[in-house]
Amino acid sequence: MNMELRLLRYFLAVCDERNFTKAADKMHVSQPALSKQIKDLENELGVNLFVREHRKVSLTQEGYFLRDRAQDILNLTDATKKSLQKDKIISGVLRIGAGESSQLNKVMKLLGEIAIKYPDAQIDIDDANSDQIEEKIDNGIYDFGIIMGNRDLSNFESLVLPEKNQFVAYFNQSLPLAQKEEITLHDLVNYPIVMSKQSDFLQKFKTELGNDADKLQIIAKSNLLYNSSLLAHETNSVLIGYKDLFVFKDPNFVTRPLSPKIWDPMTLIWKKNSVMSNLCTKFLEDLKAQLNAN
Repeated sequence: MNMELRLLRYFLAVCDERNFTKAADKMHVSQPALSKQIKDLENELGVNLFVREHRKVSLTQEGYFLRDRAQDILNLTDATKKSLQKDKIISGVLRIGAGESSQLNKVMKLLGEIAIKYPDAQIDIDDANSDQIEEKIDNGIYDFGIIMGNRDLSNFESLVLPEKNQFVAYFNQSLPLAQKEEITLHDLVNYPIVMSKQSDFLQKFKTELGNDADKLQIIAKSNLLYNSSLLAHETNSVLIGYKDLFVFKDPNFVTRPLSPKIWDPMTLIWKKNSVMSNLCTKFLEDLKAQLNAN
């Protein structure tokens, strides 16, 4: 297969615009030329990437698959080009993946300050769970990741952050659980539960619950707490997540701490033996200086 990066950029433009004419204008090519390039790409791959309608197109399942892979390929290509061309200028894109946490405020403040101070720098932040972060750092898609929880990070360079995330329960106050000031994990047995997709998340509770672990009714998992809170709110389920995150706002949707308190550490990771851009080096140096000052 001899797929050109230019074709992937054309393909992504059509994905964004869902219209060949608008995509052609965006890429500064003629519409017939763009249509032919996409058709040649489909012929090369042996699949249909789009369902063509009168004025718009929609993605096939194969199209969705290629869209995600194409974006990763182009991100990696652009990052590699920036690294090869790096000099003393702080520029380019810093890509970081992290789970949702209210304890990330200092890291986000630092990233924002760098972006403001250096106009040629751009910060690209993805919401991702730990498995996704490790995979994308291995593949060179992310420069950094912030891992939640205890994991074997021996394959990465790492820096433990001082902040930790406390687990709490969110639920409708009509549930009997609302009569308690604190919720034990055993109190959750026989309630439908919504929780995070973090790969070691469930194991943490199974260890604490012992023989009662098999009684947990996990009805859904998500890496987006707001969506999870909507699901829990509408189904009278219990959402287990980090404290002080943005959840569905309803005075009847209450929060209770877990007892005993359960915490997740946060760790910044990056690829071993990687050649960092000046932007990435600046971020890491400033973060270490911030931690040392505290």
